[in-house]
Amino acid sequence: MDKEELINLCKVNDLIENYSENLKCLEKLSKIKFEIQVDDLDHFTKCFKSYIGQKRGQYRKLIALITKDSLVDNKENSDLLEMLRQNLSKEIIELCESVIEICKNIMSNNKIVNKKINLYFHKTIADHYRYIHEITEEEEMKNKAKEEYELALKISQEGKFLATDLIYLTFYLNYSVFLHDTMRDREQAIQVSRNCLHGALKNTEEIVDNYQKDIILICQMVKDNISLWKNEKK
Repeated sequence: MDKEELINLCKVNDLIENYSENLKCLEKLSKIKFEIQVDDLDHFTKCFKSYIGQKRGQYRKLIALITKDSLVDNKENSDLLEMLRQNLSKEIIELCESVIEICKNIMSNNKIVNKKINLYFHKTIADHYRYIHEITEEEEMKNKAKEEYELALKISQEGKFLATDLIYLTFYLNYSVFLHDTMRDREQAIQVSRNCLHGALKNTEEIVDNYQKDIILICQMVKDNISLWKNEKK
């Protein structure tokens, strides 16, 4: 299948929310050479965010149940929940590894000069190393995430992005979460978030209508994080 056929298949899978098949399409797409466009990134985002986001949500709920069950010291339930945790952990890690491989294949098989596309893929690789670290707590995963976020940070600083660009904002949202949750650097996380929010609010006239709701949502998430992290000091 060529690029157009795979993209069309992705569109159909998006519509029916068949994200497991969509991931397979993206794996095939990542192995061919083609001129990737910014608009193509939507297919990657929808699949990665919906599929892995759902699994991460399940994992957080499971951890909450395990914690609750540990408090009541119910061994039978605890053993069952732990088995489910291990299975779900394995599934999430494998999915994250697939996403990382897809992104790396895209970057290695295609000469990408567009700064926005480069930022997107480095950010996405970093995010998924972070997700693996959330589960495994392996230092190697934290270091790999840090390396990719720093590459993305350099691109964001040199790329002359609009302060209201959706990919730009999403990067700074996720990077600040990494600084806070993974690197335990609350002060830097707050500073990065403030700079991001200030830039976006100062340039609201630059917001692209198609992404207005998404941009407003991200700005609200950044604002909420700042409030939450500031209150941790008290």
